[in-house]
Amino acid sequence: MKTAGIIAEYNPFHTGHEYQINYIKEKLRTDYIVIAMSGDFVQRGTPALFSKYVRAEMALRSGADLVLELPVSISSASAELFARGGVQLLDGLGVTDILCFGSECGDTDALMELAKILAEEPEAFQDALRRNLKDGMTFPKARSMALSAVFPESEKYQQLLSSPNNILGIEYCKAILRENSSISPVSIKREGNDYHENTLSENHFPSASAIRNAILDFNTPPKGDSSDTEHSHCFLSESSETAIQNFAFLADMAKKFLPANSLELFLQAISGNRFLLENDLDTLYRYCLLQETEESLCTYLDMSHALARRILSCRDQYETFSQFANLLKTKEITQTRIQRALLHMLLHIQSVPAQIPYSRVLGFRKNSSALLGKIKKCGSIPLLTKLSDAAAVLENAPQAMDLLNETTFASNLYESILAQKNSASYVHEYRQQIIIV
Repeated sequence: MKTAGIIAEYNPFHTGHEYQINYIKEKLRTDYIVIAMSGDFVQRGTPALFSKYVRAEMALRSGADLVLELPVSISSASAELFARGGVQLLDGLGVTDILCFGSECGDTDALMELAKILAEEPEAFQDALRRNLKDGMTFPKARSMALSAVFPESEKYQQLLSSPNNILGIEYCKAILRENSSISPVSIKREGNDYHENTLSENHFPSASAIRNAILDFNTPPKGDSSDTEHSHCFLSESSETAIQNFAFLADMAKKFLPANSLELFLQAISGNRFLLENDLDTLYRYCLLQETEESLCTYLDMSHALARRILSCRDQYETFSQFANLLKTKEITQTRIQRALLHMLLHIQSVPAQIPYSRVLGFRKNSSALLGKIKKCGSIPLLTKLSDAAAVLENAPQAMDLLNETTFASNLYESILAQKNSASYVHEYRQQIIIV
């Protein structure tokens, strides 16, 4: 039995993701594909566009065999911690042979070469990195400049570190090395739009950012519309002629950039107003900001004293989440880091676990029972298929239960906002049904 793992957000699932799954099956000839997927909040510090159950079903319909949830502190962490958690989860299953990921270069050997340097962190490199950070550089720039100062082949390394999927791929390789994992990394060249591309192009695999941006554009009323002040207003699900036209246009776009297996789920979520954009949490953020002090802010993950002071001095200028994060941005700290810090404040996340203590199933394919059986036999961490069994399964691991409770709280918050947004019934996380296709 040959099993491949993918660490993903699927925010949302699109044709580029389907291409990766098909590549694994056809080129790598694996029997099963396991997805370690972010839950309801993602690495950029925002809610996922669709719930984890919708995204899990999209992946399963397109060929994945099993979808597991990354704990919220992992899914909203930095690239290094996100990669470490994903590798730990896949490694803990005891069945994962390959970790497949996309990168701009598509060169696994080159990524692993640089990962070895960064994993070992020679003293000269550490010294240069500390100096650069002290001089006020952001971490990505400080690391790139430290490599340039220490290694003769730095130009090649800097090119690798200039692209987001390369960076994440290097972190996957680092995690495999540091965890002493037997998993083999396999990088495939990313096709289509750039990771940060915000517009959709014909005849290309899209970026998830471009799809989210298109939905945001169609969900925002024209300037001067009286509904501008209503952040919960859905310009796609209203019965107005303009809204109907917008939805029809978006549906036509979705046919080009989403797999046929996922299209129905996508359109159901959009038409039912069951999606969240980053500014849907604005009221909650305003409430939290009124309560915080510098001391309390500094207990949260990704928060520094300098950022805490800046947040407090600017909090009266909060309009929307994206506007506020952009306002807080400086030369020393990226907007993504700020967004993560704000999310950690909202969810009261203070740390990331040193080890992943369980694997939680979001969904699986009916014909993958042999995979589940082998995981239960070979895995080094318990496999949770029912949350109601978690207290008994994790009875001797209080930290694991704390991690699960933290993630459950985040999912309940997400579901609560969704339910309020579309006047639907709220469903507690313990009553959610596992996805089986």
